[in-house]
Amino acid sequence: MNISVAVARGVNNATLEMLVSPVMTVAVPVIYLSVFVCSTPCNLLSLVALLNVHYKRHTPTSVFAINLSLADLLYSAFLPLQVLYHLWGNDWPWGAALCGLTTTALNCNMHCSVLTTCAIALERYCGVVRPLRTKHWRTARRATIACVLIWAFVLIIQTPLLRRDLTLRVVELNITTCFDVLPRKLFLHQSVAYLYFLVVLLMFYVLPLAVLVSCYVAVARGLHRSLPTAAEGSDGKREVLSRRRAQTTVALATLCFVVCYLPTITLHGLHLVFHAQGKSLYRYYKLALSINSLNCCFDPFVYYFASREFRLALRRLLGRCVPLGEGEELGTSELVSMTGEPRESKGHYEAVVDH
Repeated sequence: MNISVAVARGVNNATLEMLVSPVMTVAVPVIYLSVFVCSTPCNLLSLVALLNVHYKRHTPTSVFAINLSLADLLYSAFLPLQVLYHLWGNDWPWGAALCGLTTTALNCNMHCSVLTTCAIALERYCGVVRPLRTKHWRTARRATIACVLIWAFVLIIQTPLLRRDLTLRVVELNITTCFDVLPRKLFLHQSVAYLYFLVVLLMFYVLPLAVLVSCYVAVARGLHRSLPTAAEGSDGKREVLSRRRAQTTVALATLCFVVCYLPTITLHGLHLVFHAQGKSLYRYYKLALSINSLNCCFDPFVYYFASREFRLALRRLLGRCVPLGEGEELGTSELVSMTGEPRESKGHYEAVVDH
């Protein structure tokens, strides 16, 4: 965050310029508003469809997907306050308590979404690359425990912010900011602030991105190696098509995550470096953070392409406006998880992916 250097009347000129920048007062709220309008109905429908899928068959991936959809939905629910705040010139009129609650909710749900996405990537890796070795512990119950631990972890990380007043009155502009200009008293020392935000950068951006890309590269390789085997037998063409679709889904999920999060990772790190030198990239970091939120819009479409059951559940909710793949209308009795479960074929086990 942008920790201002106090001057005679409050904040420095660079901070004042940042607060009136069109990036902060136009671009950021427009992106947040677009995300809210798009992601809220999509994630609401996704949550209903995923609950329907989970009711029929409890799988670890369905648990993680429900948790991800819930995190995205809760994140979107707090965006209108951010839209109004930035449109009103970064002026927060609702008090310190609501500022702290909104900031904590947005950060918690965003970080929970990141960690849950990583959990899904790890589950897909285990289901496709190591299906037999990991089958005994890939259960819905353990996935639920993992989700609870994720929420507990992100709440603990937010504790230093939740217990402080995150608002600051900027007399020069006659506005009250919310978590955009932080008073020095928020942390014991400026070095503590840098350390805190560096830990956040590593724990919720750099490491998750590395885990996600590594897992999905391994999954893509595993699917590619299995194509010749899948082509054997009467169902060979269907298996090949299924695995190629899974490869496309893996590439899509990775691309969405990288496009949304890489700008935030880059600008977050650069902002910390520049701020230590008395400069600021905060407005561009905020812009990257708003682009980051586009991931909430992409997740439902990843569910759609990744899970046959999800498409069928949406078809039951919305009717024939939801397109299905070839033969899916007649295959409702076959339940397949989003990552696939090991199945026996020709005397041995092979990883199964979605249709």
